[in-house]
Amino acid sequence: MTLQDSVTYTSGVNDICGWAAPDGKEYALVGLHSGVAIVDVDSTPLKEVAFVPTFNNQWKDINTYGHYAYVSAEANVGILIIDLQYLPDSVETYIWQDSLPTAEGPRPLTRAHTLWTDEHGILYLNGSNLNNGGVIMLDVASSPTDPVFLGYAPSIYSHDCYTRDSIIYSAEIYSGNLSIYDAHDPQNITMLGQVRTPNEFTHNAWLSDNSKYMFTTDERPDSYVASYDITDPGNIIELDRWRQAATEGLGNVVHNVYVWEQDWLLVAYYANGTVIVDGSRPDNLVEVGNFDSFQGPDGNYPGVWGTYPWLPSGKILSSDRNSGLYVFEPNYVRACFLEGTVVDSITGLPVDNAIVTIESDEIILPQPTRFDGVFKMGKAIPGQFSYTIKKKGYYSKTLSAEFMNGEVLTPVVELSPVPKYPIMGKVLFSEGGEVPFAKVKLIGSIDGYELTSDKNGDFFFPAIYNDTYELESGIWGHTYESIVVIDEPMQLNITLSEGYKDNFDLDLGWTVSGNAINGIWERGTPALQLLSNTWVCSSAGDSPNDSGGLAYTTGLPTSNNVLDNEVSGGTTWLISPPMDLTEAIEPKISFDYWLCEFPPNQYTGLSVWLTNDVDTTLLEELRNDTITGSWQSKSYPNLELTGPINQVRLMISATDTTSGQSDYILKVHFDNFKLSQSGLSTKDPYPVGKYFVVYPNPSNGETIYLKQSEGFEKDVTSIHMYDIQGRLVSRQNVQPGNKIIAIDHQLEGGLYFIQWMTTDGVSGIEKVSVLK
Repeated sequence: MTLQDSVTYTSGVNDICGWAAPDGKEYALVGLHSGVAIVDVDSTPLKEVAFVPTFNNQWKDINTYGHYAYVSAEANVGILIIDLQYLPDSVETYIWQDSLPTAEGPRPLTRAHTLWTDEHGILYLNGSNLNNGGVIMLDVASSPTDPVFLGYAPSIYSHDCYTRDSIIYSAEIYSGNLSIYDAHDPQNITMLGQVRTPNEFTHNAWLSDNSKYMFTTDERPDSYVASYDITDPGNIIELDRWRQAATEGLGNVVHNVYVWEQDWLLVAYYANGTVIVDGSRPDNLVEVGNFDSFQGPDGNYPGVWGTYPWLPSGKILSSDRNSGLYVFEPNYVRACFLEGTVVDSITGLPVDNAIVTIESDEIILPQPTRFDGVFKMGKAIPGQFSYTIKKKGYYSKTLSAEFMNGEVLTPVVELSPVPKYPIMGKVLFSEGGEVPFAKVKLIGSIDGYELTSDKNGDFFFPAIYNDTYELESGIWGHTYESIVVIDEPMQLNITLSEGYKDNFDLDLGWTVSGNAINGIWERGTPALQLLSNTWVCSSAGDSPNDSGGLAYTTGLPTSNNVLDNEVSGGTTWLISPPMDLTEAIEPKISFDYWLCEFPPNQYTGLSVWLTNDVDTTLLEELRNDTITGSWQSKSYPNLELTGPINQVRLMISATDTTSGQSDYILKVHFDNFKLSQSGLSTKDPYPVGKYFVVYPNPSNGETIYLKQSEGFEKDVTSIHMYDIQGRLVSRQNVQPGNKIIAIDHQLEGGLYFIQWMTTDGVSGIEKVSVLK
């Protein structure tokens, strides 16, 4: 779409219509709060040639029949009729406000929300003060300036309607339905069919050129243009839903859809502007052009109200309620369609809910396959592009194809299932003996599995996908971490190391209490959230310093706005299970935390406590001098415990100390808890980060070093590196006695796990981030 020109209006703008004079001159009829502006659009700059003032009103709707324009409003002033035949010199105006028959006797028609004129010269009024807002039919063919009453459709409020061949397609907004009526006899209008639209706030509707398909809108945030097969009005079938991928999830609202010849959809999309969608394949709607005239924030109802594409020149007229009239010269180009089927390579049966993604600079939403394995999608720009099909339990497949405008690719894609294997095993204490009721968790790239061992420490996974897994197991005070490749039936014996640590991938028994109303501690994966749509106030994931992917967070989010679930109305407590420190030598507590608070460093929101169930000690009140949150590491050596120390608990409190709902914003994450000691009396655990230091971490691509700490006397024999999906990316042998191991690599940016192994079979995991 190319912008020819625009006209700025300071008075609020609403509907738009076009009219072509017998001499070929073309005009835009622009609805304003204060009147109707008539603009010559034949030349640049555009020129306003007439203005009809009206009672100030936000809502107007304009349609033409012959050389008359009909204008509705919610201003209780009847219908404005404008005679356009004398343009560009002048116009004549009329007000029609006749009384119509009702069950209570004649009543004046004072207002209508929208109107429509059809090919027979019938004027349809919608949302008026009569007939409960249901459609009213008037004859303007025989009497253009004094419409004649013909009949009422059912008294169901209609926001808008479209008609063709005396069939009414009524957008019944408050009932959420699109209803189809036979209006050949205006005195006996009957329903043919009805369908509920996706957002149940049916705003407008339009027909395809062949009258077999219908397109609807719902004036709601994140609403759709929906398409339907209406060949049988008694059995309307939904075919597709479309909304703009570039603003997915931002709350933008579709306002009106119109159909130009050859089934091009012109969409007035409020904050997204004017959008062209290829509707030639109504079961696969694809955006092919747009012009965003509104440069403000997403959401709500600013921007383009209406669009008119039917001038003989083919120009598109759009009304932006915030800025004015826009005139475009379109270049209609068909979409490139991808419509395939995904099947199982062994059984040949369809694979449902596989996700298909086209790799392109265009923003194209991934599409799931249907129950019959079919997927339908497309793109605007032609060329050679790859597309990938993924489905849990199958090996992903990437294909390449030449996408061409107006052409349909119809591949049949076979996905090979990933084999599964039974895994059994036993969880043991390092000093011997089975561990009853231990948590066992496998985290892979395809799926994750978790269970609890039985009273004898035995566990059994009946079917595990062939994959590389992060294996975690434990009970409070005893844990295990490793990498395991599942490529055959296996027996896994897991020996737990003694020591208090928790990355929260396993539920080891932390408890939550308090009186906070929102933002209560929950175990899960933190997600990116913003404060005032600007500052990062919640992390996009758990701590980068431990394995796994979970943490404790003050409220799991349901949106990207931190106000959605932050601490308010009191205090939420996170309390560890008890720790027996009677044999601990100089115990030290450490953990990672994320703190975002606003206003920063003004209130006491996050505090760390230690209790032995007799005395409780405040270790620290944590602050953040900036608005943006970040992961920080904290440790407390020299705990100086007094009294009984066989039931020590760590407590984290997050408190809203203000009375107003938004006076103080507080978001906290807690992860990577460890209790370490300067010495151990009997056991030798190998927790992450205790006996090795990884540096630089994060790495910018340079050599990574693994430095052995003092007190660890074992010789490392080999190093294996795995990516976040558990795939082996490098391996190297290590000379005995080497205390600083250099790891040269060609790694892409991301998170990696370093597995070290010693001569006597001991292994452990370290974690490193690579930034590129």
